[in-house]
Amino acid sequence: MVTDSLMRRARPDDAPRIAALARWVWLDRYAIDGGVNANVANYLKREFDEQLLRQALDLGRHWLVERGDVLLAWAQLDDAAVCPVDAGGPALELKRLYVSPRSQGQGLGARLLRQCRQEWPERALWLSAWVGNTDALRFYRREGAGYWGETWFELGGERHRNEVLGWPALESAEGSA
Repeated sequence: MVTDSLMRRARPDDAPRIAALARWVWLDRYAIDGGVNANVANYLKREFDEQLLRQALDLGRHWLVERGDVLLAWAQLDDAAVCPVDAGGPALELKRLYVSPRSQGQGLGARLLRQCRQEWPERALWLSAWVGNTDALRFYRREGAGYWGETWFELGGERHRNEVLGWPALESAEGSA
């Protein structure tokens, strides 16, 4: 556990570091052919564009963990995403939870996950994870995620099976009144 790390809500000026971290983690987990083809390069450019991230960070649905000026981990929530399977009620997507490869295994992902679950305690939390990302699937299951179904991610005409995992709401809507 990194004890000298700070968790806080991300700000627009964090966008360059978040974009760099996101590309690094994505490549580490998903560039399974050992390199970067045009489809991957275009995806990374589009999904982790600094300007778009800066605008999204203004909405306040992003959390990060840092030590000094070093970004270690980032989480992104999406309250507008539609769960691809029946979530049994209102649900919030954990769109991304990225921990730098050199900081994994230190409890940072668990800290961010707890924060994200507490963000809207009356809503279930769901995510989709590629079946080939066994470390992530093991982590989410260890943190109590249940299997809800499957969905597909498409990149460059190739489909990749993802598991949909989730957690029930921390509190019922009636219990929070």
